[in-house]
Amino acid sequence: MFRKATIINSLISIVWTIIIILPIEPFSLLLRVIVGGGPGTWFLLAYILHIIIGSGVFLGFSYLYYTIEDSLNIKAGNIFNLIGFFLLFIGANITLIVLAIAGAIGGYYLNIVHVPIELIRDTLESFVNPLRILSLVTVVGALLCLAPFLRIDFRGRAL
Repeated sequence: MFRKATIINSLISIVWTIIIILPIEPFSLLLRVIVGGGPGTWFLLAYILHIIIGSGVFLGFSYLYYTIEDSLNIKAGNIFNLIGFFLLFIGANITLIVLAIAGAIGGYYLNIVHVPIELIRDTLESFVNPLRILSLVTVVGALLCLAPFLRIDFRGRAL
């Protein structure tokens, strides 16, 4: 399941990359938003985190699950892992999409339209609490994905 998530995230990352480099309006503004700094860097941060989470985290969990099932003969999949997987996958993707939207909007207002900082800050404040909640959902999902590893003692035996 984690390998499929890695493939899906890789495809999403490819789409993000194409959107960033497209010379078609309004997508061509994204490079100006990113290079302009300020809130536009949120978009870049979301893009980079999506690549890292989409490849590193999901492949890492895939390897850990394979290792625990192969070497310790423990079936790692249970309801906590399934719920954790979906919370991690959906939470991470939606969190990073919301962060990218906030960065694109804030960077557009700052670098393209040249709106005063106070108005940009007011606009971006509406994204803060949803991002906190979505980040919490992602962390809970990651912790639930680690549930099978909590059943192993320090000598490598299942509890």
